[in-house]
Amino acid sequence: MSSKQRFITTPIFYANGQPHLGHAYTGIIADIFHRFSTLSGEQSRLITGTDEHGQKIATTAQASQLPTQTFIDQISETFRALWPQLNIVPDIFVRTTENDHQQYIQTIWRKLQQQGDIYVGSYCGEYCVACEQYYPQRELIDQNICPVHKQPVSHIEEETYLFRLEKYRLRLLEYYQTNPNVIVPSHFQDNIIEQLKSGELDDLSISRVHNQWGIPVPDNASHTVYVWIDALFSYISAILKAEATQENIANTQHIIGKDILIFHAVYWPAFLMALDLPLPEKLLVHGWWTINGDKISKSNPATTVNPASFAERLTQDGLRYALVRQKPLFRDGNVDLDEFAELLNADLLNNYANLVKRTNTLIVRYFAGHISPDSIGELDDESIDVIDLLSANLKLIIHSYTAGNLFQVVKEIHNALSQLNSFFHTRSPWLVNKGQPEQKAQQTCFIVSTYLREITWLLSPITPTLCHNVLEEMGLPQSSILNQKTNIFAEIEALSANSHWVRI
Repeated sequence: MSSKQRFITTPIFYANGQPHLGHAYTGIIADIFHRFSTLSGEQSRLITGTDEHGQKIATTAQASQLPTQTFIDQISETFRALWPQLNIVPDIFVRTTENDHQQYIQTIWRKLQQQGDIYVGSYCGEYCVACEQYYPQRELIDQNICPVHKQPVSHIEEETYLFRLEKYRLRLLEYYQTNPNVIVPSHFQDNIIEQLKSGELDDLSISRVHNQWGIPVPDNASHTVYVWIDALFSYISAILKAEATQENIANTQHIIGKDILIFHAVYWPAFLMALDLPLPEKLLVHGWWTINGDKISKSNPATTVNPASFAERLTQDGLRYALVRQKPLFRDGNVDLDEFAELLNADLLNNYANLVKRTNTLIVRYFAGHISPDSIGELDDESIDVIDLLSANLKLIIHSYTAGNLFQVVKEIHNALSQLNSFFHTRSPWLVNKGQPEQKAQQTCFIVSTYLREITWLLSPITPTLCHNVLEEMGLPQSSILNQKTNIFAEIEALSANSHWVRI
């Protein structure tokens, strides 16, 4: 077991409305990587939480006729309550209204101000109230429409504290040019490099004067700290809650949607550079799920989808599997429950669960529930060929996990199961009661069960309940390949032969 703690994070979600499928998607991805990291022997901790400051929250609370603190307590609890419904198990849940976080932010602010990275100025620009963000003219639609909310922006000029972002542009550029694969997939890193090359960066507005629902700026309570510092540094607040040091941000992987890439790939590392802190290990960026082509968003009721209702229809495991099987992480995809159900029936029922049941039925019925490696005889050419193919598949699955490519993970799992099914049907071990030599049937069932065990372990971060039930039926064997054993063949067991997936 590695002694180094590794942290995997979701974004710290904005608490201005109920969680939707977009939040669930990020949480599921983070949980999958956290589970795989744990399986690989690392001390992995999963961080999530809620970003609870900002004028939009205060306005929404007022419209709900609730005190702001009561409103955010309720919203934060809905996020916390959602995770068990999706079999997401966070280790740390951070809230930006917590006292320790607020004190940490004020400490950070004072340090940045003392070293001259923060100064008082004014900001003039096009402002989206829904985003609580200024936009340069070039990013707007038709010069006055927010690219996210498709609503008109307002022209605003106000006093603000600014962070000297341009000061760190060339350091950021050098960092990304000399450290490939920090941002996954790589084309997102290429985009950031081109943006950093394209010219000077505007200094960043990091306070608000018309919003009192926030952390007061030290020594100037007319300003509150804006989200760029407040929410981003909550990652370190969470690390500190785990009794680790802030330098452990170097062992952190952030799972984020593509809409917040700039904040995590430019603003966040610039702040860390200013404080002489290490940069995160990796940013894994995913695309959006859409409803009728529109991004799922709390501000667009037509796209609001209850993640728990999806899990009720598809099961927890089914939703988790479908979301990573249906599309590559970096692409956008459209939600279709019927397509999801068809996919699950093909992959988890036909290709996986049925093979588990048929193999275990034979082992229980004809081989007293166990087969020893010593009893299968010399491997024939057909067995050697399938072992070579499946061994290569397993290595590709592990490589795809470590490369952050969940779509390739499930693709290779599907390929391995298809190879295993083909081998099983070609060998027809059920003919052992009709004259097939017992040793051949034993060899077939031994190989199929061995690779089902390894595939099940590799599938378990994605479908934990299903895989636990299958492994329990196998006598809870340990994975050989994840333990880096050169010989994965060990005695196999089948305690029973149940149906582990019901057609949806």
